[in-house]
Amino acid sequence: MKYDDAEYYFLNFETDERETSDGATHIGMFFAWNALRGLASEEMHGGELAPVRARQITGRDFVVDQSDCKLFDEDLSPQGNAFAQWYYESRYLGDYMAVFGVSDQTADEFCSVADTWENFDRLAPVLDKRFAEWKAAH
Repeated sequence: MKYDDAEYYFLNFETDERETSDGATHIGMFFAWNALRGLASEEMHGGELAPVRARQITGRDFVVDQSDCKLFDEDLSPQGNAFAQWYYESRYLGDYMAVFGVSDQTADEFCSVADTWENFDRLAPVLDKRFAEWKAAH
């Protein structure tokens, strides 16, 4: 199952000023959070996760290089998938937009969030809170 694909976003950029990889920033931040919380698939990615966990590369760099700018169910552990199925499509994009002050979901504005660990650190507490909510309900 595919949760998200950066192609949807970069094919809808209104200007040429955006990099294709900008469409994968939100995907990468979600993946990095999963990798740092032990919810990424060790079978699928194993030792390839070390640079993300060490913050040597961002989650976006990882999904661009390893997953063709996509997030699939096989990228996550069983628990990571259960959480993603509950959260990703229904709540994540709204939370992401709220954290970064994105007022609408036009591709250019949505993909303008800088791919930095500092921005990830702004988003991570929201993901932690949502994960705690999910765990309490399940």
